[in-house]
Amino acid sequence: MREPLTLGLTGGGTAGHVLPHFAIATNPDSTLAEKINAGEIRIVYFGGRNGMERDIVTHAQPNWTYVPIRTGKLRRYFSLQNFVDPINILLGFFTALIMMRRLRVGCLFSKGGFVSAPVVWAAWLNRIPVVIHESDATPALATRLTLPFAQRALVSFEETLKWIPQRYHARVRASGLPLRSELFTKSREAALAFFKLNPDLPTLLVFGGSLGAEGLNRRVAAVLPQLSSSWNIIHIVGKGKSFTGEFGSWYRQYEFLSSEMSLAYAAADLALCRAGASSIFELAAARIPMLLVPLGLHQSRGDQIINAKIFAAKGWATWCDEQDLSPDKIVSLLEQLRTQNVELKRQLERAPGAQTAARVAQLLMSLLQRNAIAEPF
Repeated sequence: MREPLTLGLTGGGTAGHVLPHFAIATNPDSTLAEKINAGEIRIVYFGGRNGMERDIVTHAQPNWTYVPIRTGKLRRYFSLQNFVDPINILLGFFTALIMMRRLRVGCLFSKGGFVSAPVVWAAWLNRIPVVIHESDATPALATRLTLPFAQRALVSFEETLKWIPQRYHARVRASGLPLRSELFTKSREAALAFFKLNPDLPTLLVFGGSLGAEGLNRRVAAVLPQLSSSWNIIHIVGKGKSFTGEFGSWYRQYEFLSSEMSLAYAAADLALCRAGASSIFELAAARIPMLLVPLGLHQSRGDQIINAKIFAAKGWATWCDEQDLSPDKIVSLLEQLRTQNVELKRQLERAPGAQTAARVAQLLMSLLQRNAIAEPF
C-alpha cells in the first residue's frame, strides 16, 4: 500500500485560528476529507505545547498527529518575557524543521497566530509549499512575517490587498473564510424547540467572544427588561461570566455553545455581537443580519472596527461604537434592523458561504500532489 501524503496544519492562540482547519479537513464536499477518510492523507498539526489549540485539536481530532512546539509572542511593548521568547521561537523553529522532515510533510496550511511563524519558516527552508490565510481585514503580525515565505496567501476580504505590499499581490487571493458546513444544517423549527422559544417572536442571538463578552454583557443586561417582551433572546455570555436577574420567559443564557451553535444560527433572526472575522463570516453564511459592536483600540489593534465597516458597506450589517451603545440606542438599532430584515437577508445572499473550505482544500490537494496550482478562487 502506498504511503499516505502528509498535510501539515498550524495556527493557534484563538479558536478562530484552529476551527477553519476542521472545515477543510471534514466538510463533506472537501476533496481532502474524502482522501483523509480513505487513509490516503494524514494530518500533522503543529501547535503550542500549552496553547488552547492543543486541547481543541486533540479532543476533536484524535486521529491527527499533534506536534507540540515551543512558542513565543512577539510583543511591541517592554516585558521581561521578551528576553526569553526569542529562544522559545528558535527552539520551536528547529522542532518544526526536524519533525517536518521526519513526518514527510508535503504541504503546509497556516491560519496564523504567533505559533505559526516559525512553522512556516521551517516549511520554507524544507522546500515545502506553504499556503497562509488571514481572517481579518488588516494583516496581523504573523501574516506579515510569513507572507514572503508563502506560495499562496488567502485573505477573507478583498479589501485586505490595500494593506499588503504591491510586490506580493500576485500571490494573494480573496477567498472568504473556511467555515464548517455543519453549522448550517439545522432547521428553524428544530432550533426553536431545542431552546424552548416562542415561535411567534423574532429571535436575537447575542455573543461577545472570549475577549469581548464582559463589556457587551453589561450593556445588554441593562436593556434586557426592554427587549424581553418582544424578543426571544439567546445570550452566550462567555465562560465564568454568567449573571442572574428577571429577564422574561423567552431569555436563554449560556456560558458557551459548542455543537449547539448550529441551532443558535438556525433560530436567529438578528445577531448582536463583536466583529471578529470568524463570527461575522459565520453569521453572513447563515444569512443573519447583524448589529456589530467591535472591540475598540483600547482592547485590540483595531481590526474589528475595519471588519465592521466593511460588512456595513456591503449592506450585511450595522455597526456601533461601544461607547455610543446606550440602552435606547440598542433598542432603536435592533428595531431598525428588524424593519430592514428582508432587504438585509437579500444582500447577504451575496456573502461567501461554506463553499470556501472546499476550494481551499482543492488548492492544498494540488500542492500535496505536486501538480500545477489549482486556481479555485
